[in-house]
Amino acid sequence: MAKTDKSIRIDVHGMYVEDAVELLQRRVAGAPPGTEKIVVVHGYNRGTALKEAVRRLRGPRIVEVAPSFTNEGETVIWLRR
Repeated sequence: MAKTDKSIRIDVHGMYVEDAVELLQRRVAGAPPGTEKIVVVHGYNRGTALKEAVRRLRGPRIVEVAPSFTNEGETVIWLRR
């Protein structure tokens, strides 16, 4: 991740829900200071289990979890910096 980039992109396509949630929890907790958001690519063509699990994420660094306005197969996790 470049120093000027304040976002992280994570693709969880094809992962089991439990594995994706564990990965995202680790990445949220370990995101460098100054990171504003994590864009999660979960897809939308093969069910909603991943999307729903991602959108239920909560944690001390998470400010908001919201659908992407540009891609229905993505969710944005906004972080405290």
